[in-house]
Amino acid sequence: MFPLERQLVVVCFGTPAIAGDSLGPEVGTILREDKNFPAFVYGTLDRPVTGRNMNEWISFVRETHKGAVLLAVDACLGEASNLGRISVRSDGVCPAAVGGKKSRFGDVGIIAVVGDKSGDALTELMQANAVYVSELAHKVADLIKSAVGGLKFASAVF
Repeated sequence: MFPLERQLVVVCFGTPAIAGDSLGPEVGTILREDKNFPAFVYGTLDRPVTGRNMNEWISFVRETHKGAVLLAVDACLGEASNLGRISVRSDGVCPAAVGGKKSRFGDVGIIAVVGDKSGDALTELMQANAVYVSELAHKVADLIKSAVGGLKFASAVF
């Protein structure tokens, strides 16, 4: 359970232009469309937080939501045996790691393994199965909703 005595802000990293990297924006869109979800959400399919605009978004979120709990969501590559694994981290995520090392962001991070890290990272992300990534994004969104108590509203929304 997230400490909701503080404001919760969810920042979903990635780009819908690359199948494997679309997990974050899809999670953001799912959460944003749930009118009962009690948090600010940044990074959606129509307004993604990508490697190109990430610094501006991170500055905006930190300035606008001082003292908030920052939950970061991102796709990652991992061992083939871990494909589909969703991990919750207590130290945020390292967004845009494929394009170069970036610093960590978030108080809590959720990462989901969308491809095998043994090959070329960009190729793996581009060749990821979009349907599988979408299903994984729904699982991540459900996990987040459950953690913040959003599932109590889910039965009323069909």
